[in-house]
Amino acid sequence: MKKLLALVILTLISIKITAQSTENKNSIFYINVFINEDKDIRIENELVEFDDVSKEIKKRIYEHPFKVDETVTYRIFADKNLMLGYIMDVENEMFEGNRINNKTRRERYLLETVKKDIDGPNWLKKLEGIKLDTIKG
Repeated sequence: MKKLLALVILTLISIKITAQSTENKNSIFYINVFINEDKDIRIENELVEFDDVSKEIKKRIYEHPFKVDETVTYRIFADKNLMLGYIMDVENEMFEGNRINNKTRRERYLLETVKKDIDGPNWLKKLEGIKLDTIKG
């Protein structure tokens, strides 16, 4: 009976450890960035100057609770009329703010910000239901 109880306990512990391990491997921390036609940059809802992008990214990452094997994913939503070079400059500033985590990805999306009236602190909410075009490269 004691052996059976010990076996059940070990099985439950191993299931819990496996579940936590799987959860950590699949964990993604998203940071959403918006760049409008006038090159105004919003990290989540905060309006940020270009020179402060890396500092704001660093702040957000340090404030986020640490998880093993977590991937940081930057989702960059930019006006379709912006030059790709400017978007990449902002992106480089973002990566400068996160030198700790090697597991960093980025996703880029082009938007018609003026036509769709996407701007301001509630820009992320306005994206709901809009088809997004991904920028490759």
